[in-house]
Amino acid sequence: MVVERFPVTETSQTDVDIPLPATPREGSRIHHASVAVGGTFDHLHSGHKLLLSMTALVLDRTTSPGSGSKPSITVGITGDELLKNKKLREHLESWHQRQAAVQNFLLAFLGEEAPSEQDSSACELEPGRQQRTVYNLLPSGIAIRYVEIFDAFGPTITDETITALVLSGETRAGGKAVNEKRGEKGWEPLDIFEVDVLDSSPDDGDTGKPQSQDFQNKISSTAIRQRIEQRSRTSD
Repeated sequence: MVVERFPVTETSQTDVDIPLPATPREGSRIHHASVAVGGTFDHLHSGHKLLLSMTALVLDRTTSPGSGSKPSITVGITGDELLKNKKLREHLESWHQRQAAVQNFLLAFLGEEAPSEQDSSACELEPGRQQRTVYNLLPSGIAIRYVEIFDAFGPTITDETITALVLSGETRAGGKAVNEKRGEKGWEPLDIFEVDVLDSSPDDGDTGKPQSQDFQNKISSTAIRQRIEQRSRTSD
């Protein structure tokens, strides 16, 4: 397994530089035909968009003649059931709202107006639990699966064709756990692409807090829900 780390400098909330290395490290590839990313994606914010953007950049959009395979992105989106204990859960978006927000962002980032094919389905994993999946086939030939996940692994340990995983520095341990599970199955480990948000500015003398901390507050789903809660209280 090779871990590629990409520090991302926060210049503003809308202007973020996402670098790719000029050459891959030994034993790794920059581009992959099947890439995965996962998260809650509640109230889609800049941090989520960084992960999704890197996922699209890592994807190899070309296909080998006669291979029959399509460039594929798998997005694991945490199921509502796992979010019952989240802070301010009453302001959480539903799985379908979160999936739609991720889909709209990826379509815009990839320069696609709408899927040429879209299919929604639900399969029963066990009595009383169904897994929702939305499948998009884009005009460019890229296939995107949005899969409801109920643990930290999702499709990364059920789909051997996935070869890369994009994650944040905060979830580094999850990438290691995924590869341990794949190793138990005799599968090749995933190449890990780790995105870190770094601060290029000095400390903020007004707040006494580092700019990076302020930025983390801006891109926190919990902080967004707190602001929604505050607005709802002031409007009562």
